[in-house]
Amino acid sequence: MNLGKLDLFRMASGKMGWLNERQTVLAQNIANADTPGYHARDLKPQDFSRMLSANKPINVSKTSAGHIEGTIARNDFRITKERNRDVYEVNPNKNAVVMEEQLMKVSESNMNYKLASNIYKKNLSMFKLALGVAR
Repeated sequence: MNLGKLDLFRMASGKMGWLNERQTVLAQNIANADTPGYHARDLKPQDFSRMLSANKPINVSKTSAGHIEGTIARNDFRITKERNRDVYEVNPNKNAVVMEEQLMKVSESNMNYKLASNIYKKNLSMFKLALGVAR
């Protein structure tokens, strides 16, 4: 069985790959904190709404008249876009890397990576449990 074909595993591994690349970019920002004229960079955030809409919904079969219909698309789900904000500060040498900001982003990426890997592990352990495979 190829777990990469399952949406949850595909999205979790995609998120971990994106976070890995983001850590690389943030490390470059920190390494260039004293480089004159260097501006901090970051990856474009992933568009999970596009990823979710690409997935085909699974129709639930109704085996009895008393059963509730399948999932209904929600109209009240809103996605807000965050405006790009200015950098905290710019040094006299035109360097726009703020160490505190970069370290906060590194910490945020680290927490999100741990979350995605725990989701992956827990779902994998549920498959193993269902298949009767020993841990």
